[in-house]
Amino acid sequence: MTINAPVRDELLAEFENAWRDGAPVFGCCRKTVATALAGVDPVSLLAEDATTRVTALRAAVEADMPGHLDGHRCCVGHLADLAFDLPDMMGDRMASTA
Repeated sequence: MTINAPVRDELLAEFENAWRDGAPVFGCCRKTVATALAGVDPVSLLAEDATTRVTALRAAVEADMPGHLDGHRCCVGHLADLAFDLPDMMGDRMASTA
């Protein structure tokens, strides 16, 4: 699945700093978020509830990196953050392009 590169880059930029929302962001976390965003269309997830968004992001990672999330709670946490924050993150972007 491919998405608009500027959208993907903007979402990934949220995880570039060493910390996000009080949680450390490691290299494995950045790779996991990038893998998740490569496997889903975030715009199509906007209408879904948070549980569905989390499930879709986790499934995308599991398809490309089987078992990774079992040993990386840090990555799981950032996927959950992405799922919960996605409407706000994308809403801000959609509003700025309107």
